[in-house]
Amino acid sequence: MSRIVPKLISLLYIISLSCSSGGGSTERTPPSAPKQVRISTLVEPAGALTIPLGTEISIHLTLPDTVTIDSVQAFLGGALKQSIREFPRLQEEGAVAFTLQTEGENTGRSGLRLRLFFADGKSENQSRQVTFLSNVAPVEYTYQLVNEYPHDPAAYTQGLQFDDGMLYEGTGNYGTSSIRRVKLETGEVTRIRDLEQSLFGEGITVLGDRIYQLTYKSQVGYIYDKSSFEEIQKVYYQNREGWGLTHNGEELIMSDGTNIIYFLDPEMFTINRQLEVFDNKGPANSLNELEFINGKIWANRYYTDEIVIIDPETGKVEGRINLKGILKATDRKPGTDVLNGIAWDRQGNRIFVTGKFWPKLFEIRIRKSG
Repeated sequence: MSRIVPKLISLLYIISLSCSSGGGSTERTPPSAPKQVRISTLVEPAGALTIPLGTEISIHLTLPDTVTIDSVQAFLGGALKQSIREFPRLQEEGAVAFTLQTEGENTGRSGLRLRLFFADGKSENQSRQVTFLSNVAPVEYTYQLVNEYPHDPAAYTQGLQFDDGMLYEGTGNYGTSSIRRVKLETGEVTRIRDLEQSLFGEGITVLGDRIYQLTYKSQVGYIYDKSSFEEIQKVYYQNREGWGLTHNGEELIMSDGTNIIYFLDPEMFTINRQLEVFDNKGPANSLNELEFINGKIWANRYYTDEIVIIDPETGKVEGRINLKGILKATDRKPGTDVLNGIAWDRQGNRIFVTGKFWPKLFEIRIRKSG
């Protein structure tokens, strides 16, 4: 025992030296950077805003008595909206207030940024998130049934388009995905091309002499010759998922199951621009199959009986079509799925709709409810 005690004392002495302030192995916490102190205080808006398009944003800033403000630049979505050099006097000392117009903005999330310039040459930023709702209530529509046609009940419809007197249809699910050319009157499939079994087909559209097809999660699209269905090109896109697809004559228009619509270059599938789709109450989520009709985007909303009509310039939902009950209960089987598929006959001004595993395809006219 007498030998152990001296050794233990020596060990404790060595440990105490290594942990002392002068020990070389001591870890020191680096000093934190000084927190930047703002000169101004943004009183209004006090936090994130959700407002209809066109609503004025009231700006209210306070400043110390020792600070003189020279000017303010106001930005929305990164674009300079207003430069202010003269401010109305307020009863409150050191306060600055003005209003910011929001005309010309699109629906969806944006950023308000204020760049403040002071007389001593200093400057700083203040910012808030702004979400713009549509400033119009959607027109409510119902439908009138004009005709019904046979449809392959084994087709898990993902995309639909009418072109040169024929229907073009894209189907989904792993192992059964395809593109098809179909006779409207009989439902007969006159040409078909199957995708690889590892791919889940999604929306299609016909632009010129080409057919474009998306896939669900593979981030790959295909371009085919419209006549022969031969593959022309395989392209890769940035979107995490592919859902619906249409075009405006110059750009492809794509959905991904959210409330966002993407406008793509038809050669490279790169995103030219995008819109967040909102009605007057909130986002129009679950946008799926698309069709471009008379300058507007029509979109199925997944798991609903609803089609929304969207302004492609602003993102506003201008109309809402209720198709509840269009497929009768007697036509439904255990595997019958949801409404999905919109096609427009431009020459005949006819609109067609169908769904996943539906045995029928319908020609409809829309009319205002009530």
